[in-house]
Amino acid sequence: MINEYVEIANYYDNLLTSGYFNYDSLSNILYNLLGPRRKVLDIGVGTGLLTEKMLSLANYNIVGVDFSPRMLEIAKKRLANSGVKLICEDIIEFESKEKFEAIVSTGGVICILEEDGEYRICSHITDLEKNKQLLTKLHSQLDEGGLLALGIQGGHTNYKKEIKDKIFYEQKIKKEGNYLDKWYVFSQANGEIKSEQFCRFYVFDGRQTNKVLTDAGFQEGYKIIDDKFLVSYK
Repeated sequence: MINEYVEIANYYDNLLTSGYFNYDSLSNILYNLLGPRRKVLDIGVGTGLLTEKMLSLANYNIVGVDFSPRMLEIAKKRLANSGVKLICEDIIEFESKEKFEAIVSTGGVICILEEDGEYRICSHITDLEKNKQLLTKLHSQLDEGGLLALGIQGGHTNYKKEIKDKIFYEQKIKKEGNYLDKWYVFSQANGEIKSEQFCRFYVFDGRQTNKVLTDAGFQEGYKIIDDKFLVSYK
């Protein structure tokens, strides 16, 4: 199934903790960025790796949303007794009376691709108008002075490498217009495929980034924090 990360959930943590993301670094950057803010919405919380690290630094009140039941099963075990509220729902459908001081996405729903000096919004949601609606919704979920922090990734390329437990990870990339197709493939040394997943992303033109954020209600001009997060304020 496209973009639901059901097939690869059992291998996903192996990939993400094998150099794909440095969660210690990301959580420390967020700690400094958030300051006294404690009410956080993590969209695309996945298996809870970032949330776990954040909670080791401060007593955050975190709500995590993800639409993959399998990923959340892993997150629930990882974050047991933490007080984190985990919700299985498509972020487009997510509604909350609660407001948040910060919304974070490191790539589970939307992220930023830095390519050729441009910062481009990259989204699992492949419809342009729905992406605009999502950004407007996220703005509405923030307290005044709240912030949206989107994780920055480099340009996606084809490669294959060995990760943990003698498993090899390969990603295959195809770009066409505003769409980026990505295949995640996990295999053994003998080439036997253990799990694979196809995802399609919508990628905005870099010149649109500031405009779509301000159209959604965010302040003019985003900030780049430590080359790891693009931050917009309400």
